[in-house]
Amino acid sequence: MHNKHKVGITGQSGFIGTNLYNFLGMQRGITRIQFEKDFFQDAAELQSFVSQCDVIIHLAAISRHADGQFMYDTNMRLVRQLIDAMDSAGVKPHVLFASTTHESRDGLYHASKRDGRRMLDEWAERSGGRSTGMLIPNTFGALGKPFYNSVVSTFCYKIAHGETPEIIVDAPVQLIYIKDLCLEFYKVITGEITANPYSPAHRAEKKVSEILALLQYFRTLHQERKPLPCPKDRFEYDLFNTLMAYFNY
Repeated sequence: MHNKHKVGITGQSGFIGTNLYNFLGMQRGITRIQFEKDFFQDAAELQSFVSQCDVIIHLAAISRHADGQFMYDTNMRLVRQLIDAMDSAGVKPHVLFASTTHESRDGLYHASKRDGRRMLDEWAERSGGRSTGMLIPNTFGALGKPFYNSVVSTFCYKIAHGETPEIIVDAPVQLIYIKDLCLEFYKVITGEITANPYSPAHRAEKKVSEILALLQYFRTLHQERKPLPCPKDRFEYDLFNTLMAYFNY
């Protein structure tokens, strides 16, 4: 007999949030609690939301902004509001906090993830709740927002629209496919994984130039109406399907 997990996702309408919400809707033992971004503007609504959840996945955040201090302050405010709502409602759900494998880097975005995760760990220690910091690799897949979510989404969008992508820094990138990431979240929700923090394993590591070369090859196949030959690994298959999704984006 499966225990029902009542799961709410802040940032439900974003790239990871949308995919995760849809994924969880197909899993046994999960009841999804609807979240609206306006809840952060209404303390009573936010308290009502947290009161219905025994698991909260906190994805809501700004990851790019011209004003780094604004980004840091906003992300920290969202964590504080979530904690205040849980304290006011007297609830102690399991909170999964979306951070990044690059958490230790300099920069105010990375600092907001590092400090936000620590703040939730302190809340869990104080309240008797539970928190799990999810240190997430670069995530790609359909619905990724170009110029925002990842270099893959930007490349896919440009290639699908006949534009020429540019490589700014040809660095290695650790990548995880969105469906794999959703499964990792599910394992933490259901208790199969208990580590804190927890970093889902990346599925591939490619230089930016290697990613671009693969996508350009896939575009040629698409233009010539040729099927994808047997891919070398599942990463290539997932990358091909991601690009195809952008031809209708």
